[in-house]
Amino acid sequence: NHLHFSYPEKQVLKDINLTIHKGERLAIVGKNGAGKSTLAKALCGFIRPEGELLWKGQSIQDDSIKERAGRIGYVLQNPNQMISQNMIFDEVALGLRLRGVDEEVVEQRVLNILEVCGLYPFRKWPISALSYGQKKRVTIASILVLNPEIILLDEPTAGQDQRHYREMMNFLDQLNAKGHTIILVTHDMNVAKNATRIIEISDGNIIADKPNVPEHDD
Repeated sequence: NHLHFSYPEKQVLKDINLTIHKGERLAIVGKNGAGKSTLAKALCGFIRPEGELLWKGQSIQDDSIKERAGRIGYVLQNPNQMISQNMIFDEVALGLRLRGVDEEVVEQRVLNILEVCGLYPFRKWPISALSYGQKKRVTIASILVLNPEIILLDEPTAGQDQRHYREMMNFLDQLNAKGHTIILVTHDMNVAKNATRIIEISDGNIIADKPNVPEHDD
């Protein structure tokens, strides 16, 4: 409610009011510099906006980034900016290990998530052997293993060809069907068409908020 945020040289978010509903696929669209990535960072706790952030009616303004990550998983546009381990298993296990989870539980949860993400056959592979699209799945797996209710993806299909684009969107549909709320931050209207609701941001303001009605052939 009433989110405001300014960098030293510019106000970026201007009185943003937004309700995100459990289980929806929401696209946040706008031109470069419109404020959509800043809004995503505010939701994930990377920046501290003025205003009120509520989760199921309770304030989460004072969440640590780690606490916020348990609610909202943030997948960066470029997987190479997220990956820090050499092996796929270790990358997906990292968040759990940093939280002190027992190693037996880590192994079970990581293998389950690798299965969900179609990466189980590669569980013993080095990340350097993967394609760009497969690396993207590794970063999503490393978020999913923490079991956030919301998965927020910044330009989820950037740098992928048409086949990998379709695979990624089908995969996100599957996650959504399992109950995850999906937020897509994008300037690509083809990606936005996969959402059930579209928010458009311009110059730090929400200028449109509408359900996405799929196009049908006559």
